Amino acid sequence: MMGWFSKRKGEVVMMGSRSHGLVVQDAVTEIDLALAAIERGDRVNAMKCIERLMLLEREADKIEDKLCADVSGGELSVQEREDLIHFIRKMDQIANWTKEGAIHIQLLMETNALVPDYIWAEVGKMSEELIPAVKHLVKIVENIDVASAETTGSIEAVYDQEKIIDELYFSCIKHVHLSPMDPRAVMLIRELIFALEMAADTCKACADTISIMMAARRV
Repeated sequence: MMGWFSKRKGEVVMMGSRSHGLVVQDAVTEIDLALAAIERGDRVNAMKCIERLMLLEREADKIEDKLCADVSGGELSVQEREDLIHFIRKMDQIANWTKEGAIHIQLLMETNALVPDYIWAEVGKMSEELIPAVKHLVKIVENIDVASAETTGSIEAVYDQEKIIDELYFSCIKHVHLSPMDPRAVMLIRELIFALEMAADTCKACADTISIMMAARRV
């Protein structure tokens, strides 16, 4: 597959994969900005971030469809094609989970749910740590054909970020259940935290797919 990337069709897919990753990265950045705005008490800017995120998620879907069509018409083996499509679809799921989180931020604002500042801060930390995980995935796409050592380092970095977010997830959930929030607020903030956790898990799944593809290539 690595050699295939150097061919014209492969270059189109690689450039498209990078563009896809950057759009997903922008979506993750927007949810982080939305949470930062809420911490400041700026709901107007939080909603603007959510609106931009929704547009980015739709753009990511369009790129995903185009990429999968390009891969289907390439010169890859059946297994390589399936692995690459799996990677593209998993990458898109990061944007999907980010959108899911944004929906729950909007619901929390619209219902005027009272969430303690310290919980908003913890959730914001989760989104903050998600950004470098996606950045490392973009680096993986950029370096997969020319720098296997750097690609391996980026894969490990994604794993490290996922572990950090896992720890934050358990801390957030604990503090949510120990808080004085009403049941509606607990339910909505839990769904937001879960969406961020799933986005991080999906980053790891993307890195796993690339790792498997690289191992298969070396056989």
